[in-house]
Amino acid sequence: MSSLGQKLGIKPGVRICLIGAPAEASQKIRDACPPGVEILEGIAKERCELILFWPIKRAALDGTFRQLQSKITPDGAIWAVIPKKKYARQRGIDFSWEELQAAGLQTDLVDNKVASITAEDYGTRFVIRKELRSKYA
Repeated sequence: MSSLGQKLGIKPGVRICLIGAPAEASQKIRDACPPGVEILEGIAKERCELILFWPIKRAALDGTFRQLQSKITPDGAIWAVIPKKKYARQRGIDFSWEELQAAGLQTDLVDNKVASITAEDYGTRFVIRKELRSKYA
């Protein structure tokens, strides 16, 4: 079984931004990082190889994906982390995974992987489409 760090693509020397991470998830990700990883809270001024964000409201998804795609390196990734269906309503999540995916696909991003983050949360990885990466170089 792969470690969380491997599943998320965390390698030494990468910069990671955590946006809206609950304490448990933040700590789990920090514990999964190899030495040499820079972890920032919030959106960094410089580009990151990985961004993990925890969206709450459907209305903000489109704009957030558009903003974040310009904040990753061309071969970087955005992980949108949401609670499993069983926990979503009690946490105030007002959208489904399908709506999350649709919002991401309205940008230059495409989803290509899903991974469990905690017992209650999972993330979907979005990357810039290969044919559009030069636009972000």
